[in-house]
Amino acid sequence: MSKKKTVANTVVDPTIRFATIELGEESFKLAYSFNSIAECEAKTGVNLLEGLNDLNNINAAMLRGLLWSAMIVAQPDTTIEDAGNLITFKNKQTIYNGIVNAYLLSMPDWEESTEDPTTPNQTA
Repeated sequence: MSKKKTVANTVVDPTIRFATIELGEESFKLAYSFNSIAECEAKTGVNLLEGLNDLNNINAAMLRGLLWSAMIVAQPDTTIEDAGNLITFKNKQTIYNGIVNAYLLSMPDWEESTEDPTTPNQTA
């Protein structure tokens, strides 16, 4: 059985909101999906959810992983080494800002959410 092609979780998916960063003369779209984060965690062994929860205390491995996992949604052929090669001490703040924007854009709007985040899940 062949896989059905779909735009879901690709750069043309209308439900994904992308942040954009400029690095040199290139522009990169950034977005997070649960799959992109899980794929990066599996490859690197770095807990990126922990990094996203406390962006003030990320290390170099987390920064590279967070950049890569945000890039592969729109640029799926990007390797983790490609992402690491983009990071310099000079553009680290630009990348950090892009990561924060991509993370915020990946969160559902409060109005879109049907669940109260302060209420524990009570499904059996």
